[in-house]
Amino acid sequence: MREADPLTVTKRLQKRPDWPAIEAERNQLIKDARAKGMLRPEAQQWAYSELERRYPPEHTVSASSFPNLENTTPEPQSSGVTGLGDLPDDWPSLPANASLASEVQWVSANRLRVRDGEGVDLSRALSPAPSHAALSWLETSILFPSKFADVAVKVTATQQDEQEHVRREKLQIQEIRDLLAEMVEEGDLE
Repeated sequence: MREADPLTVTKRLQKRPDWPAIEAERNQLIKDARAKGMLRPEAQQWAYSELERRYPPEHTVSASSFPNLENTTPEPQSSGVTGLGDLPDDWPSLPANASLASEVQWVSANRLRVRDGEGVDLSRALSPAPSHAALSWLETSILFPSKFADVAVKVTATQQDEQEHVRREKLQIQEIRDLLAEMVEEGDLE
């Protein structure tokens, strides 16, 4: 296996929409290699080489080389989880993607409800999926629960960071308002 440059591989893969899942996969590869006795540097090198093999660089292709796919519905691929392509009739047309947080939240809320043997019954979901990507995350949560758990933890942490940032901004705005009100009272501002 050819040695891959970790920085180059990371930068390239971070541009992909499925980076969170790939990142979780990378972490699991390193963990598995360490469990087999590899030292950290060689475990990391092996993991990046494996990612390079699994996700090779794509060649640039112009959009004109594809047929017009605007009004076509993609055929569901066989995934090992049956029922993912059987959208209930009362669901609206789903967009390709939504925010990662909303997709992960939907999967977390519905995963246990929709399980049906080896597949899923989407009609038992609490609400329609926010996107087709959410159905992919549902598949990931079933086939690779630890990967999904890693992504869910990161999304939750990011949301908490954003909420804390908003809270601090609101406090700063209130402090400015209080200072301005005090200045108006003292006649410094008119």
